[in-house]
Amino acid sequence: MCMFLRRLRMANAGTSSFILSSQMLCLSACMKAVSNMKIVKEGDKRQVVCANCGLTQATYLLRDIDFSDQSGTVKNVLAAVCDSCNEIASIPKQSTAKVKAEYNKIKTPVDIRLPAHFLDILTLAGQKIDPTLTDSFNKPLVLYYLHALSSGRYPSKDLNDLLHSDLAKAKASKRFSFKLNDNSLSEIKILIDSQGLKNNTEVFKSVILKINEDIVQQRNPKHLPELQNFAAAFA
Repeated sequence: MCMFLRRLRMANAGTSSFILSSQMLCLSACMKAVSNMKIVKEGDKRQVVCANCGLTQATYLLRDIDFSDQSGTVKNVLAAVCDSCNEIASIPKQSTAKVKAEYNKIKTPVDIRLPAHFLDILTLAGQKIDPTLTDSFNKPLVLYYLHALSSGRYPSKDLNDLLHSDLAKAKASKRFSFKLNDNSLSEIKILIDSQGLKNNTEVFKSVILKINEDIVQQRNPKHLPELQNFAAAFA
């Protein structure tokens, strides 16, 4: 079951709540069925299996859904509410996209220390992509590269070796902080596991050194057109 589904808790105007089971709400199954999805309307009726009442009738109403760790709430989601106990019995497939989008807004702070010249590398890379870019593009560029490397879009071989280069050997005097969603945290773990990296700091240091190798040190960076398209939203 997808990570965000494990945090979901149904909230119903202060009444008791429950955790959704994978049978009730599996995002992957829902997404596969989008092409022939039946759209339901507020006020529609259907037969459901309620955790409290068993087989019963439910009405589709707007309800709030809280994440179980209190990290967020999805407001006014269409849900099947049991006509007998007034608890949420299920949510329709059409509502899962809104729930997932809200979940992906949840951020985890990540702070690392970097040598000062690592930030210069990011600024130089940004200027090579588009001279109008400012330092505000540094973090999006790092996260873009993190995704590209962890997904295999860009080759990630020998990232660990970059940490033994002369550029990597310097005092980490600069703070570099992010707020990351679970997708980015998963991408960090992929690189840690696949490249033999030890922690978040090694991941981001190796990613920045890869940016230096791919962009700053290349006369004609291989992925420049793609990066320019990405950067257009920040220029």
